[in-house]
Amino acid sequence: MTQATDERMQKALDYMRHQGAKSLADLGALMERTAVDWSHCLDNMSDLQGAFKPSVPTGPPGEDEWCAKQVLGHVLASQRGLNVTIAQMAGVDAPREAEQIRAMGVQSAEEEVRSLKELRPRIAEVCDESRRLVTSLEENEKLDQKFPHPVFGPLNLKEWFAFHRVHAMDHIQQIDAIKADSAYPKA
Repeated sequence: MTQATDERMQKALDYMRHQGAKSLADLGALMERTAVDWSHCLDNMSDLQGAFKPSVPTGPPGEDEWCAKQVLGHVLASQRGLNVTIAQMAGVDAPREAEQIRAMGVQSAEEEVRSLKELRPRIAEVCDESRRLVTSLEENEKLDQKFPHPVFGPLNLKEWFAFHRVHAMDHIQQIDAIKADSAYPKA
C-alpha cells in the first residue's frame, strides 16, 4: 500500500472509531443519511447507465471494473450479511435472512440483474434494515464484542455500523467516478 492509501485507511478507521463511540440513535441517523446519499447518487440513472462499465479504472488495481448495478449487488449482499453477523453477536433477530460475509468483494448476481427501478428501493430498504437493527439494540457489553475486518482489523458492533457508512460512501464515490467517465451514456 502507498502512504496515501495508508493515510486514507487510517482516516476511515478513525472515523469508524469516532462514530462507534456515539449513541445507537446517532448511528441510526447515520444509516438514514446513508440512504439519502444513495438516493441522490442513483437519482435519474437509467438501466443503460447502470450497466455501463468505465473505460478508466474506478476500483482496486487488478480487479475487474464493476458497473453501478454490480456495485449495488455487492453493497446489498455485504450489508445484509454483516447485519446478520451483528444481530447474531448482539443476541437479537436479524432484520432479514442473508448469507454471512466470508470474504471481501462478495457480489450478488441475483440483485445485479434487477432494473434500477427495482434496485433503488432495495438499497433504501437495506439502509432501513440497518437503522432498525442499530436502534433496536440495547447499550450493553455485547456491543463491545469485536470481529475482524480484513483491512481495518477488529471492529466492535457499533463500529461495524459506521463501517456501513464508510463502505457506502466509498461505493457512492465509485459510482460518481463511473458517471464522470467520458463514455458514460447520456441516458
